[in-house]
Amino acid sequence: MREPRRIRILYVIDKLHRAGAQIHLLQLLRGLDARAFEPWVCCLLAGGPVAEEVRALGVGVEVLGLRTIYGPAAWRGLRRLVRELRTRRTDLVHTYLVSANLYGTLAGRLAGVGAVVTSRRDTGFSRNWRLRLVEEWLVNPRVDRVTAVSPATAREALKERGLSSAKVVTIPNGVDLARFDPDRHSRTAARARFGVADDEAALGVIGHLSPVKGHGDLLQALGRVVERRPRVKLFVVGDGVLRAELEARTRALGLSGNVVFTGARDDIAEMLAMLDLVVVPSLTEGMSNALLEAMAMARPVVATAMGGNVDVIEDGATGVLVPPRDPEALAEALLRLLGDPDRARRLGAAARERARAEHSLEGMVARYQDLYRGLADG
Repeated sequence: MREPRRIRILYVIDKLHRAGAQIHLLQLLRGLDARAFEPWVCCLLAGGPVAEEVRALGVGVEVLGLRTIYGPAAWRGLRRLVRELRTRRTDLVHTYLVSANLYGTLAGRLAGVGAVVTSRRDTGFSRNWRLRLVEEWLVNPRVDRVTAVSPATAREALKERGLSSAKVVTIPNGVDLARFDPDRHSRTAARARFGVADDEAALGVIGHLSPVKGHGDLLQALGRVVERRPRVKLFVVGDGVLRAELEARTRALGLSGNVVFTGARDDIAEMLAMLDLVVVPSLTEGMSNALLEAMAMARPVVATAMGGNVDVIEDGATGVLVPPRDPEALAEALLRLLGDPDRARRLGAAARERARAEHSLEGMVARYQDLYRGLADG
């Protein structure tokens, strides 16, 4: 008896640099059942370090190299992608981020692909009003499903024209609990490696250095913390367009001795092991991978009460929530936890259990696979 043909899936994304959506796609590709699914990836603009990791999995990556999704070159790239979809007899297109939602949906429908899935990974900040109108009038009526990474993201999606509860599917992000396991990483060794003294408290913020991540508010809060507790070091992990500005602000606040800009790193689990607190000061958030990784590592978290943060953190039980854009409230929350190590440990332990119960990577992948099978069968 012949084995059933694998479901052929194209994932469309703008580029494969190291950021939340790209890491999520890499995790999903690693977890897909190779006996049942045959994935490939199209980057609209450029590849990047994550592209090489995808190729190492044996998954093909097609880079269109567009400068923009508008204009003659974009239409030539669209025709090329349509031909490729037909040649590969692709069953399903799944798109990430707004440009890919538009471009991938058009390609999928022109190629006659059986099902198109778009995604919502934030609460709307990534789309200006023009893109939103295009997506609502041109894309939403032509897709089969929209995946949302959190209930908050799903609620925002349901406000859009052309979407209904029958189309929007919430599949929360997952975290690799085996990799982010506090028992696998020595706190003492990690603190020695990163130069944290025994009498120093180590805080960390992990993510792309962009305006919506709230790093400026955290630096303001740190100034208040250091006034009352000078032996504090903040590790700013990640890179992005605001790095030079944030470094200048650090100097202006007189915090150069308290802040370490590490750039983007691959050893996040080890860095989390040496931190006393993790801060997620976002101004908007779909569902933060950095937040889930901190919880999996049993780190106590202080996060803004925004979007997906509220869906993950139960205030006072699995972490602490504070209002966004409020450096004073953020500073007070950090000082209270730094002054109460027993409470911080309890919050961290409860966060690990919450991540294990509700946000395993295996559970996330299983839900995507169920979605794909249902669409392919239909």
